[in-house]
Amino acid sequence: MSTTTAGDASTEMEEQGLTGSSGVNQGEEMKEDPDKSLLAQCLTPEQQIIPELVEAMRSNTPQIQFDAAKKIHRSMQLLGRPAEIGARVVINSGLLPTIISSLSSEDVDLVSESTLILVNVSAGTSDQTSAIVDGGGIPKLIAVFRTAPDAVKVRALTILGNIVADSGRLREIVIREGGLEPALEVLGDPERYPQKFFDTAAWTVERATGPDENGRILSNMGRPVLPILLKFIQLNSNDNTEAMSCAVKALRQVGSNQEGVNTIINSQMTSRLVQLCVTGNQGLQEDALRILSRFTAGRKENVQAALEDGILDALQHCIGIRIQVGTACWAAGNLARGTVSQVTALVNSPLISLIVGVAFDDTISLASRQEAAKALSFAARVASSFPQLLEPLAEARCIEALSEMLSLDDGRVGRFVLHGIKFFTTTEWSGRKLAIGRLKACDGIRRLRDVRLKAWARQDVSEMIAQGLLRTHFPEFSKYPRV
Repeated sequence: MSTTTAGDASTEMEEQGLTGSSGVNQGEEMKEDPDKSLLAQCLTPEQQIIPELVEAMRSNTPQIQFDAAKKIHRSMQLLGRPAEIGARVVINSGLLPTIISSLSSEDVDLVSESTLILVNVSAGTSDQTSAIVDGGGIPKLIAVFRTAPDAVKVRALTILGNIVADSGRLREIVIREGGLEPALEVLGDPERYPQKFFDTAAWTVERATGPDENGRILSNMGRPVLPILLKFIQLNSNDNTEAMSCAVKALRQVGSNQEGVNTIINSQMTSRLVQLCVTGNQGLQEDALRILSRFTAGRKENVQAALEDGILDALQHCIGIRIQVGTACWAAGNLARGTVSQVTALVNSPLISLIVGVAFDDTISLASRQEAAKALSFAARVASSFPQLLEPLAEARCIEALSEMLSLDDGRVGRFVLHGIKFFTTTEWSGRKLAIGRLKACDGIRRLRDVRLKAWARQDVSEMIAQGLLRTHFPEFSKYPRV
């Protein structure tokens, strides 16, 4: 579980009355460790809060409660990480209900210290985090967010975020009780809140929209969350922040179905996502590209809108810096199956040369190279009906790249590769003889001969295509070897 502790959420590390004293013992200078002294004053040998502090926390006098809460919080800090150590001390001492109840106090300082304690408890084990929920903490934390000073509001957000991140069960309880509303409120009105709110709010929403420990995603999150995420991403110009990364990741998670894709496209977000692909950090680029790639698999008008907003630039940039190469090639393959104007835009762009480079690059994953080969084959298929498009493909060394992919002995992509080669060499176009010469020069004959003998080629039409190419263009090499 990814959680935040009070040491992360606040810099309020100075505590009143916690310093020790130094003195001289029998002529030898001795300094007492103030931290050990405080722990000895606050904890029993059984690692529980001393009865005096427990009673002080249950006092009806806010100042007494505040002083006790301050010492308890400091003791939790001194116990260190993991956070469950300090959380265990508080829970085993029976103080958690009292601390949760303190959130409703009119004393701002007491509420502040109580949230610091609860941040650490919420970062503990799942059972410890659940104890906050079981103790009625969610509505009280929402109320704290509505009324407390900014520093305390952020802590309330952090606690709610830790609860959401703990498990699918707790996430559903938080959402049902309205515990996600503070985070959505922050992202939905970014001009109202300081920058320090955004990271926590966006992280909370990202965890709420993502898969739980069993890989399950809540299917009803899109409609309430999508408009808020879109507004935040559009209005926030600071790309390289944790908040932006979390917001875009959440957008990818809730916008995965066709309704979500249409909503994102209709919000005029494409150009912003293209910008994030180019200027963002790596995680941001990956999520933005994965969103953009979905635009290429839908309606043709959506594909056209994505092209007009610069999706080719995003694909080109990501392939160039080797980020989500397979996704980018898959999106290019979808474009290659679009309208003639869309395929023309792809073929005449620098992207084709980069895809060819992927097919050649044996340091790139096989899955990514497969997507590259399919994209080139799809483009060649459309170009076979519009021969003027075959020339730029050939000049980009598509034939050589497809031939190279034949050597991988990969039946999952071999059929696409063979069809791609066939489009170049059998279509009547001005460069047909040159295409055949290119295939011969890049060891294509040997590879075609080898393909015929592969088990995968004999399971479909691949053997027949390979033999047909040999018989038509290189008849002297078309005979099968003797067994």
